[in-house]
Amino acid sequence: MASEQIPQEKRTKTYVEEVFRQIEAKPGVEDILIMNHSGVPVKTSMDRQEGLQYACLYDNLREKCQAFLAKMEPPQTLTFLRVRTKYHEVLITPDKKITVLVVQSVKDTYINMKK
Repeated sequence: MASEQIPQEKRTKTYVEEVFRQIEAKPGVEDILIMNHSGVPVKTSMDRQEGLQYACLYDNLREKCQAFLAKMEPPQTLTFLRVRTKYHEVLITPDKKITVLVVQSVKDTYINMKK
């Protein structure tokens, strides 16, 4: 797995394509959204409108999380966010240049059986 890792300092189009390809190959992944530092989708598996909606919702969530983390001693920075529902899990990894948002299916059969 170490040979698959990409240097963190580069955020080129090739980098984005490679990250997208690696995430897409993982089992359970349903949607991928990669946004630039301004929150604009640059690559997604969603349709255009849905990608823009997710990007906007993420920005609101990030602001609230960052405000919460700023109240901690010492102030913290959001580096990874994982939200799990009954059927899906959303993984978000923001940084200064790109943000990757992944929606995947929940693999817990116990949770899925308790409908």
